[in-house]
Amino acid sequence: MFSDNKARKALCLLLVILTVISAVALSACKVKKGDGEDDTWDYTRPEGLTDFATSVRLNETNLDSDFNETGRGYVTVELVIDGDTAHFWNNSKTEILKVRFIAIDTPESTGKVEPWGKPASIYTKRKLNNAEKIVVESDTEGVAAFDSTGSRYLAWVWYKNRGENQWRNLNIEILSDGLAMGKSSSSNRYGDTASEALKSARANRLNLYSGKKDPLFYYGDAIDLSIKSLVMNRDSYSGLKVRFEGVVTKKSGEGIYVQSFDEDTQRYYGVYVYGGYASLAPKFLVPGYRLKITGTADNNENFGFQVSGLSFSLINPSGDDVQIIEKDVKTEPVLITADDLKGEDIPENVLVMIENIKVQSIYTTTNETSSSKGAMTLTCLTGDGKAVTVRTAVLTMDGETVTESYFSGKTLNVTGVVEIYENAPQIKLFTLSDAELLN
Repeated sequence: MFSDNKARKALCLLLVILTVISAVALSACKVKKGDGEDDTWDYTRPEGLTDFATSVRLNETNLDSDFNETGRGYVTVELVIDGDTAHFWNNSKTEILKVRFIAIDTPESTGKVEPWGKPASIYTKRKLNNAEKIVVESDTEGVAAFDSTGSRYLAWVWYKNRGENQWRNLNIEILSDGLAMGKSSSSNRYGDTASEALKSARANRLNLYSGKKDPLFYYGDAIDLSIKSLVMNRDSYSGLKVRFEGVVTKKSGEGIYVQSFDEDTQRYYGVYVYGGYASLAPKFLVPGYRLKITGTADNNENFGFQVSGLSFSLINPSGDDVQIIEKDVKTEPVLITADDLKGEDIPENVLVMIENIKVQSIYTTTNETSSSKGAMTLTCLTGDGKAVTVRTAVLTMDGETVTESYFSGKTLNVTGVVEIYENAPQIKLFTLSDAELLN
């Protein structure tokens, strides 16, 4: 037996050894993000450069109007999407305006991640979130025009900081600080100033034009891992290029849900993968295909966790192209209960089935400019009185949109994918055939 003094010394030595081992293990698990140390980005405009953002003047007529009616008006921020896109409430708080900034094109930071995309997004978000007042203005006086998608307004964005009298033109400011390419910059209301701002950014080698690497972009090789490791360590892998295998269960918009089974935990793990608008994407992103996927992971505060930035090739695929490993893989949904949608082990992005739920109430999206117009949210109860939310895609039958009467008061078996919406789980129903009516 040790004496008390020897025992204390032995215990202290053991604690020191354990501390060193833990530190080494943590160091080995730490993932470096790009050439920078973290996800922060700081920028100060060099002194002595022209302030192009105040070189133009806002017409302050009718600022209390709604932009969508008069082409100019106060707005408040609802959501900043990326460097050149934001959603605003109009002045009367009756409509959310999806706005694409005129004359600029910032690198991507959502659907796919490009160098300098995240800094541009951070820059725009800081400017708008810190502003005391914001105005959006159309390019043609009195006309609020849409972009080529037909769902986003094209506009100039102005802001005023607290304690300042001068309105600043954010579109031009983004150009002047080298965080965007020009997009028809000279052929618009403030074209001359926009063009000069872009020339200045290039001449002074600011940010995108600096010749330096984006400190928030990962330039390294793809990291091979499982879907489980990816989704269980989202913050660690966000911003990094990753490679994994999985089976496609459902297609949603321009993306897919992919899942794989983990032998250790005996459960499925899933992730949403955005395929973008690549011409070959539909040939690869097919339910029932087992794929090897390489893309950039992004724990996006607006869209949740996803993988994007995919590339495709049918003839000479590289190691970074999506590859088809197997076709016609049968995937049975995981049978769950309402209790499985609570707690820490929610089967997010996994194909599931829930049985015998009765529809209590229905909400239908009616916004004319929304791609979800006609989609429904079904509030349901299980047999033991527990609530379950089912969100449908826009469903059709015989060429007609399915309405609330189809589901009202019905008891269902539903197969779909578990999503998290506003911090609460719901089951996404993609096709009418995945909703079995029991009465």
